[in-house]
Order: sequence, then structure tokens, then C-alpha cells
Amino acid sequence: MNTLWRRNLAFAWIAQILSLSGFGFAFPFIPFFIQELGVTDAEELRLWTGVLASAPALSMAIMAPIWGLLADRMGRKLMMLRAMLFGAIILAGMSLSQTVTAVFILRVTQGLFTGTTTAAATLVASGTPPEKMSSALGLLSSSNFIGISVGPLLGGLASEWLGYRQSFVIGAAIMIVGFFMVLLFIRENRNDIESDVAAYGSRASSSPDHRSREEPSSRQVLLSAIMLGSLAMLLLLRFARALPVPFLPLYVQDLLGGLKGAASMTGVVSAARGAATALAAVTITRLGDRHPKMMIVTVLLLLASIFSVPVAYAPSLGWFTVLIVIATFFLGGIEPLLQAEISTLAPPRRRGFIFGIQTTVGNVGWFAAPLVGSAVSIRYGVNMIFLALAFFLVATMLIAGVLHLRGTRRTG
Repeated sequence: MNTLWRRNLAFAWIAQILSLSGFGFAFPFIPFFIQELGVTDAEELRLWTGVLASAPALSMAIMAPIWGLLADRMGRKLMMLRAMLFGAIILAGMSLSQTVTAVFILRVTQGLFTGTTTAAATLVASGTPPEKMSSALGLLSSSNFIGISVGPLLGGLASEWLGYRQSFVIGAAIMIVGFFMVLLFIRENRNDIESDVAAYGSRASSSPDHRSREEPSSRQVLLSAIMLGSLAMLLLLRFARALPVPFLPLYVQDLLGGLKGAASMTGVVSAARGAATALAAVTITRLGDRHPKMMIVTVLLLLASIFSVPVAYAPSLGWFTVLIVIATFFLGGIEPLLQAEISTLAPPRRRGFIFGIQTTVGNVGWFAAPLVGSAVSIRYGVNMIFLALAFFLVATMLIAGVLHLRGTRRTG
């Protein structure tokens, strides 16, 4: 039995923890960093917070399909190395920034040349048996959120002890360690893709609505109803998840009544959310290997939307943390399930490109969310962002429910 996919999964998991920890040392604290750079007006601060959060999303949305095509042709490991190396360079550059404009340029560059999460997911999906896809991608997803937990927690302390610039340098060093982890320990076997092709063809030929043994084109896959629905859900989900994130530091600052201790407490809240998401990714996602994925996603979205509403009215930082962590737990299992669904639909030879399209769609949501969040926070207050979050989760739930019912009728 081929165990290379298990080895790659294990080292990709570790590398992603390092990658997201490196990013987490810096990016959650950008709203505080730009205050040091001179952005102190409340409305201007909220506007720049949204713009800087959106900046990498748009450039990444443009580049993701291109990197996906190169991954299919040149290898998925190479794409991981590229993303981690440029991540380290950008973090180091951030430590030298003297103006908010320089920070903005580096954030745009980040989107053009990084993207470790998509690169790692594409590599892990290659060679992973279809019956293990949900749990494998769920485990990989947990690494992202462990990194998101550890990075802000330690980064918040480092920021207060050493300063934001030194935290960026530490983040860059962590990224370099991850780069060498991928370089030395991950092995890509092109035969795994050929095995995937054979397995994909076997599943297609046994499908009740199978028409041809030929592998479908990327366009045919992308225009299928289940793929379009899954991508629409991913767009809304990324939008909803990205909506409150840039403003968490500002909300924590409001609840504390000032900047003192805000960085470390933001790190604690971010760490708790990351831990909840990681736990969901290694528990809830396993259900997707045995039960209809869209049914599970529908239930998770319902629960997440219910717990998101009271977050907007939390009377204290303690209650805010408890409620946001519970909502985050239910959200944590959704994206790996969607990725697994998309991965099983994508032809193996075109999986990098399809994952690139998936990244583009998701990043459109990531791009739009902070801008909408800025407008909502300026007009209604930061807390109202969480009511908007619940609204978009309900919209995503309706699509998931329709896809589940459609799938039930087809198999019934």
C-alpha cells in the first residue's frame, strides 16, 4: 500500500503550522502597527484596516489560477516552496516599513507571490485515496488554525515586549524554517497523479449519470451544478469568515477601553478561535467520509449563525471570547468539507487549476469582506459586523440545503 501520501500529509501539516505561525506573528497586529506609523484618526484607522486586509486578496485572486496551472505542470512541491520563500521576504520587508503606503504595497505583493494554504492542499490532494480525502484535508486544515492560534498568541506577547517590527522578523524566520521543512522532507511522486486519474475514471464510469469514460475538461467540471454551488458557498463562506477578522483588534481595544494590553488579548482571542477551528477540522470533518457532506455543512452553518448573533451584544471581553469561539468551532469544519467535495469533482490532472479557481473565488470574498466591514463599522459600529456575519452564514446555509436536497433526489 502506498504510504507516501501519509508522509507528505504529515510534513505538509507541520510546514503549514510554521507558515501560518509566521504570518500570525505579524498580520493580526497591523491595525496597531499602523497607529505607530501615524494613522490615529478613528475613521481613517478603520478604513486602512479594511483596505490592508483586502489588499492581498485581490492580487491573490488574480494569480491563483496561474500558480495552479504551474502546479499541474511543474509540481505542487515547487509551489509550496515559492509561497513560503516569498512569505518570509514580505514579512522581513514589513519590519522595515516606514509608511502605511509601504505596508499596503507589501500586502499586495503578498497576494501575488504567496498562498501556502492552496499549495499545500493541492499537494495533499494528490495521491490521497478518495475515501480519505475529507479527513486528510480536515487534518491539513487543522494545521492552518493551529498556526493561527500559536502565531498571534506568541506574536502578541512579542509585540508588547519587543515591538511590532521585531515580531515581523521573527515571523520571517519561522517561515524560512518551514521552507526547509518542505524542501528536505516532502517528496512528490508524479505516479500518484496517474493513480488518481485511474481512480477518478473508475468512479466516473460507475456513476449513474456517466456518459463517457473520457476525463471531463476543466470547463465541464467548473460549469457543473454541484461545482458552481460549492464555489458560491465558498465565496460566501470566505466573505463571512473574513468579515470580522480585521476588526477583532479594534473591538478588543473598545472592550478594554484603550490600547494597553490590546495586542496580547487580541492574541489570546485569536489563539482560542484558532484552537476551536483546529479541533473542528480534525473531528467534524471525519463525518464527511461517512455521511453526505452538504447535510453536515448545512447543520454547521445553522449553528454558527445562531451563535454569531449574540456576539454583537457581548457585555464584556470574556463573554465575547466565549461566544465567538463557539461560533468559530462550528465554522471550522465547513471549508475542509467543501474542499473535499471540490477535490473529488476535479480531474486529477487539472486539480491544481481547479484549486486555483477555488482560491480565486474564495479570495473575492476575502477581498470584499474587509471593505464592507469598514463601511459597516464606520456607519453602525464595529459590533454590528457580527450581525452581518450571521446574515451571510444564513445565505450560505440556504445554498448548502438546496445542494443537499438535489443530491438526495439524484441518489434516491
